[in-house]
Amino acid sequence: MAEPSPSPDRLAEVSRLAGELADQILLESMIGAPSATKVTALGEAVDLLEDYRHPVPDLVTDVLSRLHARPPLPDAPTPPAGGAPDGGLDEAEAMRGRSRFIPRFLRSLRGP
Repeated sequence: MAEPSPSPDRLAEVSRLAGELADQILLESMIGAPSATKVTALGEAVDLLEDYRHPVPDLVTDVLSRLHARPPLPDAPTPPAGGAPDGGLDEAEAMRGRSRFIPRFLRSLRGP
């Protein structure tokens, strides 16, 4: 059975929280390296919003663009040997990383 789409209010809340998280990451990046956990969570929020075709806040896009141009975060996991040819994670490894965060977001969107 297909899962119902989250309400626009729930998606707006995810968008708002993503904006707050992006602001925290931006502040952290001004004084040092931002938390890899926060950056990953922000990326997952963007994936969720894009999956449901909900607008992603400009600040979120800007912060992720800035981070993409920087070297890897010091506490980011090291890609396993045999990853993608370009040195990134292969698709299976990337999906395992996503699987830790997406269920939590989906549960929050479904509500009580």
